Amino acid sequence: MALYQTEAVVLGSKNWGDADKMMTFFTKERGLVRAAAFGCRRPRSPLAGGMQMFSYLDLQLSEGRRVDTVRQCLLRRHYRKLSEDLTAMAYGSFVAEFLREFLPEGQPEPRMFAALLDILDAFERRNPRVTAVAAVYQLMEFTGLQLRYENCVHCGRKIEGDAAFSMHEGGVLCRDCATPDAKAFPEELRHFIVGLRDFDWQRGELRLSSAKLIAAEQLLLAYLQDLLGRPLKSLAFIQQLSMTGS
Repeated sequence: MALYQTEAVVLGSKNWGDADKMMTFFTKERGLVRAAAFGCRRPRSPLAGGMQMFSYLDLQLSEGRRVDTVRQCLLRRHYRKLSEDLTAMAYGSFVAEFLREFLPEGQPEPRMFAALLDILDAFERRNPRVTAVAAVYQLMEFTGLQLRYENCVHCGRKIEGDAAFSMHEGGVLCRDCATPDAKAFPEELRHFIVGLRDFDWQRGELRLSSAKLIAAEQLLLAYLQDLLGRPLKSLAFIQQLSMTGS
């Protein structure tokens, strides 16, 4: 069985057997990878510390016929808020679930991997809800699922002012091309979403508007549910926290 090394972020895990886990990693060299971590639930396992959500790792894996196997791991970074703060954890889980659901396995995305590291770092310093919404708008740009906001998806005309929006058409429509199912798309909301999509985590500061954030979030969630055919499971965790005031 061939061995390979890669940088990776833990996006998910499921208990398997008495002491094992089935892991989902987003790797720099191979994209989404699912692998078995045998014995990692035993306290003395050398893998135990690394197989936690959002851990940034150096991994050694062996290729398998059905599933790869984790051989070694070295923890490169532990994100404290994502493991200790319930709100950050909930919104981080939303980003992780998006990646698990919409990325194909085995397709390298090194620029997307670099973007994810910036996003995980942002969760340590920024509002988790804003970070999660901006993160998924940004990560969608790498998936082929992105929506268009600057030019009419029918005629290509550059959009100025208020317009219309249709998920089924793939984005913004000018007034001349607006379809019956299209909804009003105010200019301010469009600019706000583009600002989230293009936000520079290293240098930027977001000018927040609660109303625009809610509208941008609702549009995003409706689109993802339309693609997936159901709501993302992580949203139940977020809703539970909002009800308890955590």
